[in-house]
Parts: sequence; structure tokens; C-alpha cells
Amino acid sequence: MTDRLRFLLPIGGILLVFALYSIYWFFASTQIRAAVEDWVSDQEAAGYVIEREALTVSGYPYRFQITFREPHITAPQSDGGWHAELASLQAHAVPYDLSHWIVRFGGPAFIDDLNGPGSQLELGASDARVSLVYNEAGETERVGAELIDFTVLTRAGDAPDIQSVGALYLNGIVEADNTLHVRVMAESIVAAPGVLSADIQRAFGDTLDMVRMEFSVTQWASLARNADALSWSQADGRLDITDAGLQWGPADLTAVGEFTVDDYARPDGRLSLRVTDPDTLSEALVEAGLIPEQNREALRVAAMMAPRGPEGVSLPFRIRDGGVYLGPARLGGVPD
Repeated sequence: MTDRLRFLLPIGGILLVFALYSIYWFFASTQIRAAVEDWVSDQEAAGYVIEREALTVSGYPYRFQITFREPHITAPQSDGGWHAELASLQAHAVPYDLSHWIVRFGGPAFIDDLNGPGSQLELGASDARVSLVYNEAGETERVGAELIDFTVLTRAGDAPDIQSVGALYLNGIVEADNTLHVRVMAESIVAAPGVLSADIQRAFGDTLDMVRMEFSVTQWASLARNADALSWSQADGRLDITDAGLQWGPADLTAVGEFTVDDYARPDGRLSLRVTDPDTLSEALVEAGLIPEQNREALRVAAMMAPRGPEGVSLPFRIRDGGVYLGPARLGGVPD
């Protein structure tokens, strides 16, 4: 009898744990489903129309997976009045950490009226996902995104500025001191036909090879609350760029700097640009019509006089009083 108990007790213990876990999983799944339905109701109360073929919670026993099949979403006119149709929308989390959800978008996605009335876009990607981490109060404190082989096909209306993106990676976190930290990198960004002028396309090409940026935004809550840049600036808000890089044809740049906005809500600040080959870049800027011919020599002299280091020549890039300057050369103005 004792030997049988020694054999049966571990099995009984395993079965008990499995039964308790199953009860937990099915109870939690009903709570998750109810929370999703409440979220949908809140969006519909705000004017959105959300239709779907089915809403399921699955994944037992390894995860919780929420699936919207063929969701159709229509925004109110106050938010643009666009309409989106997706093949599927999924979100999943592991049972031991329901504060971290990964959302995946199944394509292709069709979006109407996003780029103006009558427009229709078909969006595709081999992978499109967003990672969200919530704190105990239910506020988003960390976000990540990954977009691979993103393409835009214009079926009606005006085409957007970007035709495709090879890869996009983004990570953001809000610190306890109300500062948002973001890292973003994109590769192989192809402009849509007609977006770039013939001069710019000839000088730089239609594909931006790589752009990256690491920055922080102080007083983030002030900006996120109502997207009022002037109020954010008055609250001592600042955009600090700790690392940035650009590779686009003859442009091979890295930079650090800081920006805010002036009393007219225009960008105001400066970057310290490190240019690998300033002569080639200045020639391309003149050829593209971004710098007048009469400023060519001034920019060349500024590059000769600027400090040199392992990463190239350092030049100041400034936005001040609505003007945009590279070294002593004015590139243009900030649109009102």
C-alpha cells in the first residue's frame, strides 16, 4: 500500500496542479474576452464602428491569444473618417505575464479615405507586429514595433509619399521622470513616383538606404495629453537627439542635438552633423537644388574650416526663426 501511495501521490499532485491551472486559464480567458468586448464598446461609444466575423480567445495551455477575424474599422469624421479592412488582428500574451501583449496584423490591409476622400490603399508586409507593456494602472509604459517588407499599393486617389520600407524597428519607454525614450531605425525606404523632384532623385536616388535615431522627449505627458507643442515647450519640453544617422546616396551623416519649438510653434534647435564626405554632399545638395549655386563656395569653405574627426567633418545644422541652415548656407524655411 505504501509503495502504491508513493507512486500515486506524485501523479495526483501533477493532476491537481494541471486541474488548477486549467481552471485559472479558462477563468482568465473569460475575463480577457470581457475586457476586449468592453474596449470595443468604449471605441464604439467614441464614434468608431468595429465589425468582425468572430472574436475568439484561444491558445490553451501555453498562451492567451485574442483573434479578430476579418475586422472592419471605420473612424469617426473627427478622426479622419477612414475605413480599414484587415484579414486578421491577433494579440497574445503568456499566462504568467498579462501585462505584456504582442499584437500582429494579418494582411493585406485595405484602407479607404486615409490619404484624402476617395483614396484606397492596399498595405502589405511579411511581418507587422506591435509589443505593448502596461503598468499596474493600465497605462502603456513600453512599446515596440517591427515592420518587415512593407509595401503600399495605391488603388485609388493620390499615392502617399512612401512606396515601400524594407524594415522598420521601434522601441519606446516612458521613464518615471516623465521622459519618453525612443529608438527607431528604418532601412530601404523607397519614395513613391513623383514625390521627389527629378534633381533630388538624380543627386540622391529614390531609395533612402538607412535612417536611425535615438532620442528622448522630456515632459512627455504634457505633449501626449493634447499634442499641443507650444504648451509642451512652455513646460520646458525638449527633444534630445543622442544619436542619429542617415545614409542616402552621397549623404552619409551622423548627428547629435536638441530641439524645442519657438513662440510660433515652429521647430527651434540645432544638430551637430558629422559628414563623412562633405565635398560630395555639398555638390549633391547644389545639384538637387537644395542649396543655391551662390552658396556652394561658402559651404565648401565652412567644411574646410570645420573640425575633423574619425567620423568626418562636423557642421552645424540649425533651425532658427523659421529658417533652415547647414553651416552658413540657408536650405530654406520651415512651412507655416
